[in-house]
Amino acid sequence: MLNWERISVIIAKEWLELRRSRGLWLSILVPPILLPLVSLAFIFVMGPVPDTAEIPAAVVDPTLTNLRLEALAQVIFGRQFSTLFLLLPMVIPNVLASYSIVGEKNRRTLEPLLATPISVAELLLGKVLATILPGISLTWLCALIFAAGLVFVAFDPIVPRLVLHSGWLILLVLSSPLLALISVALTVMVSARVNDPRSAQQIAGVLIVPVMLLFFGQMLGLFVLDPAVALLFSLVLALIAGGLLWLATQAFQREKILTCWR
Repeated sequence: MLNWERISVIIAKEWLELRRSRGLWLSILVPPILLPLVSLAFIFVMGPVPDTAEIPAAVVDPTLTNLRLEALAQVIFGRQFSTLFLLLPMVIPNVLASYSIVGEKNRRTLEPLLATPISVAELLLGKVLATILPGISLTWLCALIFAAGLVFVAFDPIVPRLVLHSGWLILLVLSSPLLALISVALTVMVSARVNDPRSAQQIAGVLIVPVMLLFFGQMLGLFVLDPAVALLFSLVLALIAGGLLWLATQAFQREKILTCWR
């Protein structure tokens, strides 16, 4: 049975080390700060488009009919930028987990931890929670800033309602934690093979693919990101996350750490 007191100690230890690393703070805070600001600035600029401007022809959502050109432009580009917020729960936990696990691997501090009464499952769970909680929290905070700012930059009151639709909210609530779990699970598996945090961080490049599929799928009009699509996407991510977490627990075992993690 898991001892949550031990797990909380691991989480506190990880966050204490995080506070001591200014460079790491910059790498995880700069993207979340820039994303909503850049997105809102671009959406605001797209508002006063001239009547002759070309809007992407793939407008397959019936809710976008009869909109003024300014509102239509803001909704289309707002939806594209809102999808990019799904990158944050992958990038931030990936950076934290790579420094947490590979860093301890380089410093040879995982072995002393395993000599304590803590189990490998508690150690792994503590590290996973310590990395995904900041990522999810920052993602939701930046999404909240984006939602609040959209009210001010919108040229039509209907724009925020069409951009911040139910499909996007489902992705934000359900898919964000799953993407963070997938990112950390892959980082744990890669960490068993590499000794450089930057090498472990490269796995985030693979995780960008499903988000880019959503991004370009919307832009090209291949589908509308409605609740059904969002739930299906989350279900697929849940299956992937479950499988990768199982594989990560196989890589993060006491015997393998003591004998193979060199």
